[in-house]
Amino acid sequence: METSISEFGREVFDAGVTVFSVGDAGESAYVIESGCVEVLVGHQPNQQRVAVLAQGAMFGEVALLDRQARTATVRALIPTTLIRIDRTHVEELLGRADPVIQYLLRLLLERFRNKTQGDAAASAAQIPALAEPSPPTDLHAAAVRTLSLAHDLSDAIDRGQLDLYYQPIVRLVDGSLAGFEALVRWRHPQLGVVRPDEFIPLAEKTGLVHRIGQWVLKRATTDWPLLRQRCAATSQGAPFISVNLSAPELCNPGIVESIRDCIASSHIAASELRIELTETVIISSVELVSSAIAQLRTMGVGIALDDFGTGYAGLDYLQTLPFTAIKIDRAFVAQMHDSERSFQIIKSALELSRLLGIATVAEGIEDAKTGAMLASMGCNYGQGYHYARPLPLQDLLGAGTPT
Repeated sequence: METSISEFGREVFDAGVTVFSVGDAGESAYVIESGCVEVLVGHQPNQQRVAVLAQGAMFGEVALLDRQARTATVRALIPTTLIRIDRTHVEELLGRADPVIQYLLRLLLERFRNKTQGDAAASAAQIPALAEPSPPTDLHAAAVRTLSLAHDLSDAIDRGQLDLYYQPIVRLVDGSLAGFEALVRWRHPQLGVVRPDEFIPLAEKTGLVHRIGQWVLKRATTDWPLLRQRCAATSQGAPFISVNLSAPELCNPGIVESIRDCIASSHIAASELRIELTETVIISSVELVSSAIAQLRTMGVGIALDDFGTGYAGLDYLQTLPFTAIKIDRAFVAQMHDSERSFQIIKSALELSRLLGIATVAEGIEDAKTGAMLASMGCNYGQGYHYARPLPLQDLLGAGTPT
């Protein structure tokens, strides 16, 4: 999310007023909107000016990031307006950053501190020495794990470490098996099963998501003829296989052709394939995504809006994009018995879908009571541990699944 300057506080300093001094806590950084300041090292009466900063310059950011005390004094030379950037806001942004980036930033700050302390000690011996910070153990471990996974992920496909699990999707009106959602899993030889929410974002950042996406599409459409045999074709609709696509995959200019090739080589009907997209995917590039969706719908491929209700633009997308289904997020389903708000959100989503002629799928159904209530409310499909956990193909073909 982009943050405008209006979200930050403004502070005005008259000429000669100190913004902060050596030893103060570094709770914020500043951008000079107008005016100028001087940067002084040492303590009075032996302070030395080391810089003069004018409009557009930033200062105080190092202490803000590494939580160390101020090592300089900053004072306004003329009436000066500063835009304050609070620590809490920056730490929130850092918390969403890649662990490797966080760790590298910490190391660079530590080296910067060590260098500047050495320089300052030579020119102003009275500046107190600061304790040398230790690298954060948890952050170090997270960074090492991320780097290791990124390296290993590049070989995962070639070494046969990826697999697809399929979670059954049932028709709530009678419990018959309508289809499956394909979910990729990574069986790391040392770490065991790595969660998709850990390695898929990593694959997106490294560009490997395109290879993984192609593998998932090909594998799912190849497996579908066998899985289809376990599904029941009824007057309520033909069976289908759902595959999730990420933002980089759907924005790939060749994605539509790739899907067309997978459908052709597997000899399946395009209408039996459903692509699931989240709002995040659409927001990443509305123009490219809209074009791809339109082409896929022309082919007959179904398009589902995943995690409906958790974003802020779902209704707008239902108006502008030709979705054939929405998936009601498990967060609402889990609370529908105890939260009137969750219940009403689900009720409204189901009514809207009915009016628009869009199918509905409820995720995260954990018990028969929830499934029965959703069916009575008009929800078409459901999936969750009450019906079945995601399973590999061989287990599904050899085990009893809903029929």
